[in-house]
Amino acid sequence: MVELGFITVEEEAANMSEKLAILGGKPAIEIKEPERWRRPVEEEKKLVCQLLDEGFVSGSGTGLPKEFEEDIREYVGCNFCLTVDHGSTALASAYYAVGVGPGDEVITPTAGYIGSYCGALHLGARPVFCDIDPKTLLVDPEDVERKITKRTRAINIIHFHGNVCDMDAFLHIRDKYGIPIVEDAAHALGAEWDGKKIGTIGDIACFSLQGSNPIGKPVAGGEGGFVTTNVRELYERQLIYCHLHRAGVTDELTNPAYKGLDSEVLGLKWRAHPLALALAKVSLNTLEYRIKRSNENREKIFEALREIPGLEPEGSHPKVRRVNLYGGLRIIYHPEALEGLPVERFVEALKAEGVPVKSLGFPYLEHLRKIFREGFDLWGRDRGPLGGEFCGLPPFKPYKEGDFPVAEDVHRRVINIPSYINPAEGFLDQLIGAFRKVVENYKSLLSIVR
Repeated sequence: MVELGFITVEEEAANMSEKLAILGGKPAIEIKEPERWRRPVEEEKKLVCQLLDEGFVSGSGTGLPKEFEEDIREYVGCNFCLTVDHGSTALASAYYAVGVGPGDEVITPTAGYIGSYCGALHLGARPVFCDIDPKTLLVDPEDVERKITKRTRAINIIHFHGNVCDMDAFLHIRDKYGIPIVEDAAHALGAEWDGKKIGTIGDIACFSLQGSNPIGKPVAGGEGGFVTTNVRELYERQLIYCHLHRAGVTDELTNPAYKGLDSEVLGLKWRAHPLALALAKVSLNTLEYRIKRSNENREKIFEALREIPGLEPEGSHPKVRRVNLYGGLRIIYHPEALEGLPVERFVEALKAEGVPVKSLGFPYLEHLRKIFREGFDLWGRDRGPLGGEFCGLPPFKPYKEGDFPVAEDVHRRVINIPSYINPAEGFLDQLIGAFRKVVENYKSLLSIVR
């Protein structure tokens, strides 16, 4: 046995493995680029080339675009599906469908996304922000109810990272006040509440097809989106709003108020591109496999992290089958469990061990955007819902730090890491081991001078 001074080579190796990488030790994670799942590119090429050969590169209501809508309708279990060009335009058309207009208010979470509510803003409605649940990190039904006024026209809930909001609570609010629920389900295709798929439960649900798998939306086609509903009137309002020249569009309209409209309906053309839908159609074929695998891997990670002091994986309602194919996993850090170790230092140590931390906190706290801290002249000449009195709305009152204590507090402590479909063998154990190593050796980080 070779000796190094008073310690053996084996002892030196053991010490290095326990020593934090940020302090010169060996990183816990050795596997780089761990995701091994690959999308079926050849199938994508075949379907895209078929459309190119046919010359079908524009249109809706027929051919592959109609087939995709039927595929989604069957998969989700809804009565109607309409494809559009983006997830944000899906939401914009949904706000029009439920009757949002100038002088209305739309409630939306501050730990949210501008694309979730901007369609309402451009219709002349004022976003009204609300706080989140500190465990699920999703919109808080109790705070939503506190924000309801006589001007509230819609409630926007976001199934962030495929984690489903408390649908029982929101359906109760809808029925109690007669206010429609507009679901942003961009991350949540395939997610379920009490055994029913999102897209069949509320009034209207909006999905995105952005990106490419494995890191794009659950079903991805580069760019695109779609809306599902069980209410024919909502479907028809979307048709007239944004599906100019859709094949057979006037034949689908049953509301007498829409009779006499021609194929250009109200003039907007937010149709999805057929080539994007070809990619999405292939993506849909692998969705259930990817959900199953990523959910299994998430539970392995979360089960282990729950046993480590200072770490709290985001919670889910017992009725939820969530989806973790976009946005990754969120872990709430509790510095008090590690003698006040700052989250920034904790994350630095994780990264040094090889943990692929994507970001810290939420992408935005919406109420702290410039336009909501200062107001904004949306249409010029002091017009719009973020300025003075407007269509019955009182003058806009700017938001400030401290308005949403739950979101603002947890925002500083949310650690985001990727989710995985088919990780390399041994990677999840290394990932969990890296978190455990940093926590077990946190005292050595307390003395680091910054």
